[in-house]
Amino acid sequence: MDELSERLASGDPEAFGELYAALADRLHHYLVSRLGASADADDVLQETFLRLARNRGRMREVDDLTAFAFTVARNEANRWLDARRRRGEALAATARDLFAEASSDELGARETAESVALGLAGLEADDREVVVLKIFTGLTFREIGAILGRPLGTVATRYRSALDRLRTLMAGERR
Repeated sequence: MDELSERLASGDPEAFGELYAALADRLHHYLVSRLGASADADDVLQETFLRLARNRGRMREVDDLTAFAFTVARNEANRWLDARRRRGEALAATARDLFAEASSDELGARETAESVALGLAGLEADDREVVVLKIFTGLTFREIGAILGRPLGTVATRYRSALDRLRTLMAGERR
């Protein structure tokens, strides 16, 4: 993505289209899990890309464009969450928000989506974020570390611990 970073920094409108095509779906899914609602994720995704466009000159300095875009999205989500907390609004993503399978005609797919959503809700916020970034967006531990400002080993350890906790939560729910 080095060439794309240079094109973005130069203000190439096609480059922004390519960046959007490459990352929008993954960013949106991450934002839904962070914010609890697809409509909020839509708004924050738009703010994310506006901020990226406004700060395009910094793109030349970016080592990992994907991690940078997720960092911007995370910062925008944190602003949104702070505003919601000040207004006293609750947050919780439902299975329907997180998984297309939650609307499936197949009972097993719906039950699995519900089980995973409940399990994710049972994790600490930091652990949930690591799991979502790794599994649902396909980021590497190195990229997740860059986004969260944590060492690679810490991210990997949190991920494994969170998965163990998620398995325990989901196993307890099935009983």
